[in-house]
Amino acid sequence: MLIYSCLTIKSLGQGGLALKEKVMLHIEAYQLVEGQKEHLVSLDTVGFAYEDQDFLYLEYEETELIGVKGTTTQICLPFLDNKKVIIKRIGSSSMNQVYVKGEKYQTSYLTPYGEMSVELLPSMVNVLKTDTYIKITLSYDLVVSSQYVGQHQLNIEAKLNVTV
Repeated sequence: MLIYSCLTIKSLGQGGLALKEKVMLHIEAYQLVEGQKEHLVSLDTVGFAYEDQDFLYLEYEETELIGVKGTTTQICLPFLDNKKVIIKRIGSSSMNQVYVKGEKYQTSYLTPYGEMSVELLPSMVNVLKTDTYIKITLSYDLVVSSQYVGQHQLNIEAKLNVTV
């Protein structure tokens, strides 16, 4: 039921959501090969945080460095479940991802270059929230177009109540 609420938002910034607050985001994505980080990509950017009755949302614009330019990423954190993370991408590329430890999730990734099937199997989903800080750690096996890509990790840190 909570997944449905997050994944069917008509458009960003609508639907009775609270005012957006600026946040500083640090995002790291990499592949783990024999316990070592490879293909590390990181991004520091300004985004927004807001909430409704069920979710805390983090939102930022992707760049070519980490994603597809022209795409907005929305991270949905259910208030009642610190073991679930939902990531929605909207714009030039689109995809919905649901991370729950041990639960396989299949989706389609639509890009300007075509569509790919994506399968995630999270082995770790950790969310730490305080009044001024959010830390998300996702570790997962990734399969793209039926080919195993490897074990990946995504770390997201958000500092709330910032002036930029």
